Amino acid sequence: MLHKIKKIIRDFFSLSKAEQYGVIVLVFLILLFSVVYFTLPAMVKSHEFDNTEMVAQIKLFQARQKQIYDSLQIEKIQSLGQLSEALANERLHPFPFEPNKLPRNLWLKLGLTNRQIDVIKNYEAKGGKFYTKSDLKKLYSISEAEFKVLEPYIVIKPLFSAKGDEIIDNRKQRKTIFKVTEINSADTNVLKGNLNIPYWLGKRVVAYRNKLGGFYSKKQLLEVYGMKKKYYSNIAGYVVVDTNKIHKICINQTGFKQLLHHPYCNYKLTKKIFDARKKAGGTFSNIEQCKAVTGKDTLGMKLQHYLYICASDLRNN
Repeated sequence: MLHKIKKIIRDFFSLSKAEQYGVIVLVFLILLFSVVYFTLPAMVKSHEFDNTEMVAQIKLFQARQKQIYDSLQIEKIQSLGQLSEALANERLHPFPFEPNKLPRNLWLKLGLTNRQIDVIKNYEAKGGKFYTKSDLKKLYSISEAEFKVLEPYIVIKPLFSAKGDEIIDNRKQRKTIFKVTEINSADTNVLKGNLNIPYWLGKRVVAYRNKLGGFYSKKQLLEVYGMKKKYYSNIAGYVVVDTNKIHKICINQTGFKQLLHHPYCNYKLTKKIFDARKKAGGTFSNIEQCKAVTGKDTLGMKLQHYLYICASDLRNN
């Protein structure tokens, strides 16, 4: 052992000054790091990590996530119109409301979901209206349980009310009074002012009247495209018809195409009339001859109101 130490010392002094200096620095660093390694743990006090607060935060986060998930699931069920009675009482916050044109924010305040409100707004956009409380129940997105909660708070004004001999349309912000109107002479403005017929529908009434030559019955208004039975029933009592204003067709002098263009005359009926007229010598001697040809079917019976024999034809006969 002593021999080895002597050899190390001898080898050390055989090194150059720079090499000796490097060895000394290396030995010093080794000793320094050894001291630090063994003494540092004793100098630094160990602290046990307390994760109680972190665990509590994680549990709170998980609880909130579950609450959000449950809320989304319930909202999905509600939007499909499948909400139970217990959940309906919990989620809805009713107050008196008029469902027609109710703003979105008030529907939300009532407790409905955005999807339910979208269904209602799409219904209104297509011309739908709530005439009775039960109309709200007809929407597939509103469950029976929700309707039961909301029904006592629904307020719907009646469509029409009576004041003396006037009928007032409550669907408008202003009251609308229906006035007696002769349908064969009224123009679009008169129809709108007297019967509250929309301008576009009034134009259709006048256009159809011109094609016919006039109305012989108020019920013919139902043949006008866009005229609803419910609205007709409300104005029928104020419509009168002056049949003297009908522009009739002289059956002995009209042409084939002219008669064919009448709304109540198709090709088959037109040909039948002209064949009969030709067989009668070119003219009908009386209107009964023509009526016998038109027959008793619906179209023929309607057409009879617009045919007549000219006075000149009667004199010639």
